[in-house]
Amino acid sequence: MKRGIHFKIPNTYGRFLADMLSPIDITSYSWFIGGEESYHVKNGDLHHPLFPEETEMDGETFSHLIHQDEHYLIFANLKAFSNGPVKDIETYEAFRKSNCDLALLIVDSTFVDMYCKNQQMIESLYTHALSHSFEDVAYLTDANNTRTSLTVW
Repeated sequence: MKRGIHFKIPNTYGRFLADMLSPIDITSYSWFIGGEESYHVKNGDLHHPLFPEETEMDGETFSHLIHQDEHYLIFANLKAFSNGPVKDIETYEAFRKSNCDLALLIVDSTFVDMYCKNQQMIESLYTHALSHSFEDVAYLTDANNTRTSLTVW
């Protein structure tokens, strides 16, 4: 069974969150934002943190934030919920049992794992990642992904 997708993004400034999430209506979700390390970029320099602390954010606010400025992603822990309580989901097993629809993890500015329960959404995200020339795009499956933790630390 497909769990999601994995790919690499360039280790540079950009609007990569908006790019990689564009196949889905991010405004229809409530978002758990882990207070990991990512920054706004102003005038070519790192500015204030993109996500200064762990928080919950509505989809409109989240969409505005990731489309507003370029950013530099070092670590990110984002979870999307279409209904129910918004909270961090720390394991893949908990993700499967939760009302969390999408988990997006970024490690070391480059490595992206996106976990999703909806197989059609996985296909859409996969096709989109290929069309954006992200590197090493691959499906995460039960056979090739034994990750149990859905955290970035």
